[in-house]
Amino acid sequence: MNTVASTIRLNSIDEIEFNAVLSDLDGVVYRGEQAIPGAVEKFNYWHRSNVPYCFVTNNAEKTPAEFAEKIARLGISCSAEQVVTSGDVALDYVKGRYKQGTLIFVVGSPSFKLRFEQAGFTLVDSGAEVVIVALDRKFDYTMMKMAVQNILSGAEFIGTNPDVIRPTADGFEPGTGALLQSIAAASGIKPVILGKPSGDILKAALARIGVKTASTIMLGDQLETDILAARNAGIRGVLLETGVPIKHGSLTHADHVIRSLES
Repeated sequence: MNTVASTIRLNSIDEIEFNAVLSDLDGVVYRGEQAIPGAVEKFNYWHRSNVPYCFVTNNAEKTPAEFAEKIARLGISCSAEQVVTSGDVALDYVKGRYKQGTLIFVVGSPSFKLRFEQAGFTLVDSGAEVVIVALDRKFDYTMMKMAVQNILSGAEFIGTNPDVIRPTADGFEPGTGALLQSIAAASGIKPVILGKPSGDILKAALARIGVKTASTIMLGDQLETDILAARNAGIRGVLLETGVPIKHGSLTHADHVIRSLES
Protein backbone atom coordinates (compact mmCIF):
# COMPACT_ATOMS: atom_id res chain seq x y z
CA MET A 1 0.00 0.00 0.00
CA ASN A 2 1.32 3.46 -0.90
CA THR A 3 1.27 5.40 2.35
CA VAL A 4 3.35 8.10 4.00
CA ALA A 5 5.42 5.33 5.57
CA SER A 6 6.65 4.23 2.11
CA THR A 7 8.13 7.61 1.22
CA ILE A 8 11.68 8.82 1.80
CA ARG A 9 11.94 11.04 4.85
CA LEU A 10 14.63 13.71 4.61
CA ASN A 11 16.11 16.22 7.03
CA SER A 12 16.25 19.04 4.48
CA ILE A 13 14.87 19.93 1.08
CA ASP A 14 18.47 20.60 0.05
CA GLU A 15 18.88 16.82 -0.22
CA ILE A 16 16.58 16.81 -3.29
CA GLU A 17 17.76 17.66 -6.81
CA PHE A 18 15.40 19.96 -8.77
CA ASN A 19 15.46 22.98 -11.10
CA ALA A 20 12.00 24.48 -10.44
CA VAL A 21 9.46 24.66 -7.60
CA LEU A 22 5.67 24.69 -7.45
CA SER A 23 4.32 25.36 -3.97
CA ASP A 24 1.09 25.47 -2.03
CA LEU A 25 0.56 28.55 0.18
CA ASP A 26 -1.59 27.82 3.26
CA GLY A 27 0.40 25.53 5.54
CA VAL A 28 3.59 25.72 3.46
CA VAL A 29 4.43 29.42 3.09
CA TYR A 30 2.21 30.93 5.77
CA ARG A 31 -0.47 30.37 8.37
CA GLY A 32 -2.82 33.32 8.45
CA GLU A 33 -0.63 36.42 8.20
CA GLN A 34 2.52 34.79 9.60
CA ALA A 35 5.23 33.20 7.50
CA ILE A 36 6.06 29.59 8.36
CA PRO A 37 9.65 29.32 9.65
CA GLY A 38 12.11 28.74 6.84
CA ALA A 39 9.78 29.65 3.97
CA VAL A 40 10.92 33.24 3.40
CA GLU A 41 14.60 32.34 3.59
CA LYS A 42 14.27 29.35 1.25
CA PHE A 43 12.25 31.10 -1.45
CA ASN A 44 14.56 34.10 -1.37
CA TYR A 45 17.52 31.74 -1.75
CA TRP A 46 15.84 30.19 -4.81
CA HIS A 47 15.13 33.66 -6.18
CA ARG A 48 18.78 34.65 -5.85
CA SER A 49 19.81 31.33 -7.41
CA ASN A 50 17.47 31.85 -10.40
CA VAL A 51 15.37 28.79 -9.54
CA PRO A 52 11.90 29.41 -11.07
CA TYR A 53 8.95 29.05 -8.68
CA CYS A 54 5.19 29.45 -8.86
CA PHE A 55 2.62 29.31 -6.07
CA VAL A 56 -0.44 27.11 -6.66
CA THR A 57 -3.33 27.49 -4.25
CA ASN A 58 -6.80 26.03 -3.93
CA ASN A 59 -7.80 29.21 -2.12
CA ALA A 60 -9.95 31.32 -4.48
CA GLU A 61 -10.72 34.12 -2.03
CA LYS A 62 -8.20 36.51 -3.63
CA THR A 63 -6.90 37.29 -7.10
CA PRO A 64 -3.33 36.30 -8.06
CA ALA A 65 -2.30 39.95 -7.65
CA GLU A 66 -3.72 40.05 -4.12
CA PHE A 67 -1.93 36.83 -3.18
CA ALA A 68 1.30 38.16 -4.68
CA GLU A 69 0.99 41.30 -2.54
CA LYS A 70 0.56 39.17 0.59
CA ILE A 71 3.53 36.97 -0.29
CA ALA A 72 5.65 40.06 -0.97
CA ARG A 73 4.64 41.54 2.42
CA LEU A 74 6.11 38.45 4.05
CA GLY A 75 9.41 39.21 2.33
CA ILE A 76 9.30 36.80 -0.64
CA SER A 77 9.82 38.11 -4.16
CA CYS A 78 6.60 37.39 -6.05
CA SER A 79 4.55 38.76 -8.95
CA ALA A 80 0.96 38.00 -9.96
CA GLU A 81 2.31 35.81 -12.79
CA GLN A 82 3.86 33.55 -10.14
CA VAL A 83 0.49 32.69 -8.58
CA VAL A 84 -2.16 30.32 -9.98
CA THR A 85 -5.39 29.90 -8.00
CA SER A 86 -8.33 27.54 -8.26
CA GLY A 87 -10.31 30.70 -9.05
CA ASP A 88 -8.28 31.12 -12.25
CA VAL A 89 -9.09 27.56 -13.28
CA ALA A 90 -12.78 27.96 -12.39
CA LEU A 91 -13.10 31.18 -14.38
CA ASP A 92 -11.35 29.64 -17.40
CA TYR A 93 -13.61 26.59 -17.17
CA VAL A 94 -16.81 28.65 -17.17
CA LYS A 95 -15.58 31.04 -19.89
CA GLY A 96 -14.75 28.06 -22.09
CA ARG A 97 -18.21 26.51 -21.80
CA TYR A 98 -20.69 29.33 -21.29
CA LYS A 99 -21.29 32.59 -23.12
CA GLN A 100 -21.25 36.01 -21.50
CA GLY A 101 -24.52 36.84 -19.78
CA THR A 102 -25.03 33.27 -18.55
CA LEU A 103 -26.83 33.21 -15.21
CA ILE A 104 -24.65 31.78 -12.42
CA PHE A 105 -25.02 31.34 -8.67
CA VAL A 106 -21.73 31.87 -6.86
CA VAL A 107 -20.75 30.98 -3.31
CA GLY A 108 -17.47 32.71 -2.51
CA SER A 109 -15.72 35.88 -1.43
CA PRO A 110 -16.64 39.30 -2.88
CA SER A 111 -13.36 39.24 -4.85
CA PHE A 112 -14.20 35.82 -6.32
CA LYS A 113 -17.71 36.93 -7.34
CA LEU A 114 -16.37 40.13 -8.90
CA ARG A 115 -14.10 38.16 -11.23
CA PHE A 116 -17.16 36.47 -12.79
CA GLU A 117 -19.07 39.74 -13.05
CA GLN A 118 -16.12 41.40 -14.76
CA ALA A 119 -15.95 38.46 -17.18
CA GLY A 120 -19.52 39.23 -18.28
CA PHE A 121 -21.54 36.66 -16.35
CA THR A 122 -24.74 37.53 -14.49
CA LEU A 123 -24.88 36.59 -10.80
CA VAL A 124 -28.31 35.45 -9.63
CA ASP A 125 -29.89 33.59 -6.72
CA SER A 126 -32.30 31.49 -8.82
CA GLY A 127 -32.62 30.31 -12.39
CA ALA A 128 -28.87 29.74 -12.70
CA GLU A 129 -27.27 27.55 -15.35
CA VAL A 130 -24.14 27.13 -13.23
CA VAL A 131 -23.51 26.85 -9.48
CA ILE A 132 -19.93 27.65 -8.45
CA VAL A 133 -18.78 27.05 -4.88
CA ALA A 134 -15.58 28.43 -3.33
CA LEU A 135 -14.71 29.27 0.28
CA ASP A 136 -17.26 31.68 1.78
CA ARG A 137 -17.05 32.45 5.49
CA LYS A 138 -20.62 33.75 5.41
CA PHE A 139 -21.98 30.48 4.05
CA ASP A 140 -25.31 29.61 5.68
CA TYR A 141 -28.43 27.52 5.30
CA THR A 142 -30.01 29.98 2.86
CA MET A 143 -27.00 29.76 0.53
CA MET A 144 -27.05 25.98 0.73
CA LYS A 145 -30.77 25.96 -0.08
CA MET A 146 -30.31 28.23 -3.12
CA ALA A 147 -27.41 26.13 -4.38
CA VAL A 148 -29.41 22.93 -4.03
CA GLN A 149 -32.48 24.39 -5.73
CA ASN A 150 -30.44 25.58 -8.71
CA ILE A 151 -28.64 22.25 -9.03
CA LEU A 152 -31.87 20.25 -8.86
CA SER A 153 -33.25 22.53 -11.59
CA GLY A 154 -30.39 21.48 -13.87
CA ALA A 155 -27.50 23.84 -13.11
CA GLU A 156 -23.95 22.46 -13.46
CA PHE A 157 -22.36 22.04 -10.01
CA ILE A 158 -18.73 23.23 -9.83
CA GLY A 159 -16.36 23.30 -6.85
CA THR A 160 -13.02 25.11 -6.76
CA ASN A 161 -11.45 22.46 -4.51
CA PRO A 162 -12.27 19.54 -2.19
CA ASP A 163 -10.24 20.68 0.88
CA VAL A 164 -12.41 19.98 3.92
CA ILE A 165 -9.97 21.63 6.33
CA ARG A 166 -7.32 24.33 6.04
CA PRO A 167 -4.69 25.74 8.44
CA THR A 168 -5.17 29.16 10.03
CA ALA A 169 -3.18 31.32 12.44
CA ASP A 170 -5.09 29.90 15.42
CA GLY A 171 -5.50 26.30 14.30
CA PHE A 172 -7.75 25.03 11.53
CA GLU A 173 -11.04 25.92 9.84
CA PRO A 174 -13.50 24.16 7.50
CA GLY A 175 -12.57 24.49 3.84
CA THR A 176 -14.48 24.62 0.58
CA GLY A 177 -14.85 20.84 0.60
CA ALA A 178 -16.99 21.03 3.72
CA LEU A 179 -19.39 23.38 1.93
CA LEU A 180 -19.41 21.19 -1.16
CA GLN A 181 -20.19 18.07 0.85
CA SER A 182 -23.25 19.67 2.45
CA ILE A 183 -24.62 20.72 -0.95
CA ALA A 184 -23.77 17.37 -2.54
CA ALA A 185 -25.44 15.46 0.30
CA ALA A 186 -28.64 17.48 -0.05
CA SER A 187 -28.79 17.50 -3.86
CA GLY A 188 -27.45 14.01 -4.51
CA ILE A 189 -25.15 15.51 -7.18
CA LYS A 190 -21.35 15.41 -7.05
CA PRO A 191 -19.50 18.57 -8.11
CA VAL A 192 -16.93 18.97 -10.86
CA ILE A 193 -13.67 19.74 -8.98
CA LEU A 194 -11.32 22.16 -10.76
CA GLY A 195 -8.44 22.82 -8.36
CA LYS A 196 -6.03 20.35 -6.78
CA PRO A 197 -6.01 17.29 -6.89
CA SER A 198 -6.50 17.88 -10.61
CA GLY A 199 -3.14 18.00 -12.32
CA ASP A 200 -4.39 20.68 -14.72
CA ILE A 201 -3.80 23.51 -12.24
CA LEU A 202 -0.16 22.42 -11.83
CA LYS A 203 0.26 22.20 -15.60
CA ALA A 204 -1.00 25.78 -15.84
CA ALA A 205 1.64 26.81 -13.29
CA LEU A 206 4.36 24.98 -15.23
CA ALA A 207 3.35 26.88 -18.36
CA ARG A 208 3.53 30.17 -16.45
CA ILE A 209 7.19 29.70 -15.55
CA GLY A 210 8.17 27.72 -18.64
CA VAL A 211 9.56 24.57 -17.04
CA LYS A 212 9.17 20.82 -17.54
CA THR A 213 7.76 18.28 -15.11
CA ALA A 214 10.93 16.21 -14.82
CA SER A 215 12.90 19.06 -13.26
CA THR A 216 10.15 20.25 -10.92
CA ILE A 217 8.98 19.49 -7.39
CA MET A 218 5.63 20.32 -5.79
CA LEU A 219 5.60 21.40 -2.13
CA GLY A 220 2.41 20.73 -0.21
CA ASP A 221 0.95 19.89 3.17
CA GLN A 222 -2.02 17.75 2.08
CA LEU A 223 -1.74 14.29 0.57
CA GLU A 224 -5.16 14.18 -1.08
CA THR A 225 -4.86 17.54 -2.83
CA ASP A 226 -1.28 18.85 -3.15
CA ILE A 227 0.54 15.54 -3.47
CA LEU A 228 -2.18 13.82 -5.51
CA ALA A 229 -2.15 16.79 -7.90
CA ALA A 230 1.59 16.33 -8.26
CA ARG A 231 1.04 12.67 -9.09
CA ASN A 232 -1.64 13.55 -11.62
CA ALA A 233 0.67 16.08 -13.29
CA GLY A 234 3.72 13.78 -13.30
CA ILE A 235 5.63 15.92 -10.80
CA ARG A 236 7.56 14.81 -7.72
CA GLY A 237 5.58 15.59 -4.58
CA VAL A 238 7.25 16.78 -1.36
CA LEU A 239 5.06 16.70 1.75
CA LEU A 240 5.80 19.26 4.47
CA GLU A 241 4.60 18.61 8.01
CA THR A 242 3.82 22.28 8.61
CA GLY A 243 0.14 22.34 7.66
CA VAL A 244 -2.83 20.05 8.21
CA PRO A 245 -2.38 16.77 10.10
CA ILE A 246 -1.08 13.98 7.87
CA LYS A 247 -3.77 11.54 6.79
CA HIS A 248 -2.23 8.18 7.63
CA GLY A 249 -3.44 5.24 5.59
CA SER A 250 -3.95 7.37 2.47
CA LEU A 251 -3.41 5.62 -0.85
CA THR A 252 -1.57 8.73 -2.04
CA HIS A 253 2.10 8.92 -1.15
CA ALA A 254 4.70 11.65 -1.47
CA ASP A 255 8.11 11.12 -3.00
CA HIS A 256 9.64 12.79 0.06
CA VAL A 257 8.51 13.99 3.48
CA ILE A 258 10.32 16.77 5.36
CA ARG A 259 9.45 18.54 8.60
CA SER A 260 9.77 22.08 7.21
CA LEU A 261 11.73 24.32 4.86
CA GLU A 262 14.11 25.24 7.64
CA SER A 263 17.53 23.83 6.84
